[in-house]
Amino acid sequence: MSRQIVTRFAPSPTGMLHIGGVRTALFCWLFARKHGGRFILRIEDTDLSRSTDDNIRIIEEGMAWCGLTWDEGPVVGDPSAWVGPHGPYRQMQRMDLYRAKIQELLDKNLAYRCRCSREAIDERRKSVEAAGKVFQYNRGLDSGKGCAAAHHDASEPAAIRFRMPEAGEIVVPDLIKGDTRFPADSLDDWIIARTGDGPGAIGVPTYNFCVVVDDTHMEVTHVIRGDDHLNNTPKQIPLFAAFGTELPAFAHVPMILGADGAKLSKRHGATSITEYQAMGLLPSAVRLALARLSWTPKIDGKAVESAEEELLTDAQMIELFDLADCQKSAARFDMDKLQWLNQKLIQRSTWQELEPHLRPFMPAAWGAKPEAWKAQAIQSTQKGKSLTDMAEALRFTFERPAAFDEKAVEKFMTPVAKLALRELCALTDYHHDGLEAGFNAILERHGLKTKDLAQALRVALCGKPVSPGIFDTLMLVGRDEVVARLERWL
Repeated sequence: MSRQIVTRFAPSPTGMLHIGGVRTALFCWLFARKHGGRFILRIEDTDLSRSTDDNIRIIEEGMAWCGLTWDEGPVVGDPSAWVGPHGPYRQMQRMDLYRAKIQELLDKNLAYRCRCSREAIDERRKSVEAAGKVFQYNRGLDSGKGCAAAHHDASEPAAIRFRMPEAGEIVVPDLIKGDTRFPADSLDDWIIARTGDGPGAIGVPTYNFCVVVDDTHMEVTHVIRGDDHLNNTPKQIPLFAAFGTELPAFAHVPMILGADGAKLSKRHGATSITEYQAMGLLPSAVRLALARLSWTPKIDGKAVESAEEELLTDAQMIELFDLADCQKSAARFDMDKLQWLNQKLIQRSTWQELEPHLRPFMPAAWGAKPEAWKAQAIQSTQKGKSLTDMAEALRFTFERPAAFDEKAVEKFMTPVAKLALRELCALTDYHHDGLEAGFNAILERHGLKTKDLAQALRVALCGKPVSPGIFDTLMLVGRDEVVARLERWL
């Protein structure tokens, strides 16, 4: 294909942004980035009864948090602003374009006005279904009873229907599933615009119509979406032909199941993407875990297998991504695997990479800390499984303990340990080597083991016998605060 690759993610803001949608967006993003193309975010909000501004905001913020930056699309938080030459990128702001394209189809007799009431259609549906058939408007047992040949003018309110082909097959070519064939006579003349408010008025266009107009107008070359959209595609293909536009390449990715093979639900972790952020997961871990759902990357022609090979960077994923390596069957989402990846990526990251992601979980005082202190704090807690684990492990640096582990107090706060703690208050060199030398000297004088004094110190400073390495703990708390916290025990 000679023209630039263009993909789009087009969510409907009728609910939260879930992992299935993010996986689709990720595949679109990876494909566009691999081929030096453009990635578009488009909001499909024509379902007026269920679309909300809050859901649009959550989609935009969730995509931004995931790192799936778009080349064209809305500006986060500003409904009136967008980036790109084909805006606006909210469908309800594109009504003039849709209505002009509908009028074009009416003028060419490729669409027609339908004045059938809902009640009349329901009655016809009942009679068709009573005969054991599937109701199709103006097809089968309903043929000739609709408005297709009536040539209604614009003198009364009407919906608009698209004239579908009546014979042959509609073939959906798919880069993942291969060709899928639909008999033309199995599809009825579908509504492309709802009934308008008055005579001649064209109402709100429907999803399948807007998709084709937008994909054409935005020069989309590859439509990568969930396979729940596969049955929409035979409706859309004749519409592309009616407009005389080139058909995009289609790739329908399989659905996601839970680790147990059941339909994905909240118990499997199928929640809003914002919840993953709140759980302290890195966006890079979410991207990597979702990329591996239905896609098997290959290095030198061989599927990745080892744990080390699995830890792909974004650059590696972009380089390796190929729709030909996507499986046709449903993928299984494993929350444990996501958390394992998250821990591994935390351990592999530099403190500078982690700091922006950890910052939202930390108190305001975090911002005033010196860079060297932040580096030590992060590096001392990188064994945590999540950012929330790290934040919890660092709480003692900002808060004096409100309570103390009674069993730990009884076990470690011995008389000899308290004598050693008194001497520790006299240490002034709070560099690692100085603390280690002073600490060891105190141990030797009192005949204590490292654990005995370290655990007593942790209880006094943190309220429990758990903290980063003991010298990191002392340095992070700082000498003056260490002395202040020890006073109650001496």
